[in-house]
Amino acid sequence: MSKIKIQRVLLFILLFATMLMFGLVENIRGVSYPLIRDEFDVPFERQGLMVAMIALAYALSSIVAGIFLGRFGIKPATFAGYLAICLGLVFVPIVPGFFPITVALFVVSGGGGFLEIGMNALASKVFVAKAAMLMNLLHSFYGLGSVIGPRVAGFIVSGTDFGWRSVYLFSLPLVLLTFVLAIVARFPRGKPQADSGDVDTVEPRKGFLDALRTPLVWLFAVILGLAVALEVITPNWGALYFLDVHGLDPATYGAAFLSTFFLLFTVSRLVCGPFVERLGYVRSLLYVSVLMLAVFAVGFSLGERGISVLPALGFLVALFWPTLMAVAIVTFGRDAAIYSGAMIAIAGLINTALQFTVGLTNRVIGPAWGYRSSMLYAVVLISLLLLLYKKLKRRGVKKI
Repeated sequence: MSKIKIQRVLLFILLFATMLMFGLVENIRGVSYPLIRDEFDVPFERQGLMVAMIALAYALSSIVAGIFLGRFGIKPATFAGYLAICLGLVFVPIVPGFFPITVALFVVSGGGGFLEIGMNALASKVFVAKAAMLMNLLHSFYGLGSVIGPRVAGFIVSGTDFGWRSVYLFSLPLVLLTFVLAIVARFPRGKPQADSGDVDTVEPRKGFLDALRTPLVWLFAVILGLAVALEVITPNWGALYFLDVHGLDPATYGAAFLSTFFLLFTVSRLVCGPFVERLGYVRSLLYVSVLMLAVFAVGFSLGERGISVLPALGFLVALFWPTLMAVAIVTFGRDAAIYSGAMIAIAGLINTALQFTVGLTNRVIGPAWGYRSSMLYAVVLISLLLLLYKKLKRRGVKKI
């Protein structure tokens, strides 16, 4: 095998391993968030503020990462993400108090923003054909990590003498392992030589600020922000909903609920890519959004028994992020890496606002209604997807 092919294979391994790690680290929160709240006895609005601040870290770091990537390239942006995650994971187990814990998780989330921008930019360079199928397959590894994370966290908390803090420290070796892969891999950069076989194609024509001045980017970003909010609202608030409304233990029922959610999430990304390619990207998301609204309605109407229905959302929300990234690739072409970075940054800010709104809703209306407000966001998402479909059809974009 030639050196070029070896490097290409290494990039594929790095992409999939990083997504596995990222899913595991990010979704420990489904078990740890209720336990953090109980340990420090904080009210709903402070819990909502913590969740919002962590989401804000992701959003702000995505903005910085987009500018950073445009100036320095994909590899430095990826390195910055890894370093921040490692730093945060070291500090979570040792800092005292609710605020220091929030700061440490803020750093972890900020590193995740850099890593997300770097990995999606790298994927846009590597996945030059069948973008939706490969993006869904890639993000299925995020789902796999998300299945493992809550299960391991639940076992450590309920089955050993270690507390929730140790869960973050135990995830550090996996982060370091993937970091080593990133150090060894040769990332695409600059203009390739003719017939060089480099994974890069051409330099982007636009910068991050150009992306922010593009109205279509904002439509993509608002849709992505709503989709992200609906994706993470279950890990962030589902276990709390079943604890506060139905009195179910987050370390057992909550961990099982989240693991089932992410198992279906992973299966969806593994098997649905070819169907999305055949049916059309935006058209698929429209159908999924309608089904998602129906699952929310049925799950909430069943009360405590909804814990057996609501995990099905994992199968549906799994398709949004990778499929929207694929739509961006076919819509923006060579500028997709930069434009996707802008989309992710804006979407992160929208998700931040919505996560805080969920906590505020719990405080003002009652603990049952924050999670249930997902149905309203799903209705708005369906409306905006219809608008995007019409706009892309007018532009002659294929596979929509």
